Amino acid sequence: MKDKKDKKENAGKNGGKLKRVELIFSAAVDEDFMDGFKKKGIGAHYTKISGVTGAGFSNPKLGDSVWPQLNEMIIVYCSKDEAEKIVDLAKDLREKYPMEGIACFISKAKAK
Repeated sequence: MKDKKDKKENAGKNGGKLKRVELIFSAAVDEDFMDGFKKKGIGAHYTKISGVTGAGFSNPKLGDSVWPQLNEMIIVYCSKDEAEKIVDLAKDLREKYPMEGIACFISKAKAK
């Protein structure tokens, strides 16, 4: 029952208005994202999926002999303010690493 109480309290803190932030980025910048989360006090609760493959607007990351690199994906459910800070971090890292693929998507979310 504690989990339900925690979920309800978290949704209440955000006025029931959660954001879902999806970050998809080259594994080469993974440490930079995790350090940025700690330094900015954001992304304390997240889901991380390693070894993600795909093709976006940078070189494909397919984990094969032709395109050996891989992506990482982080999903964060948070307040609008925290989502904006995560977007700022993604923008900063895009400027720092213009040749690495870094994608950021935000959508509405609802805790149930």
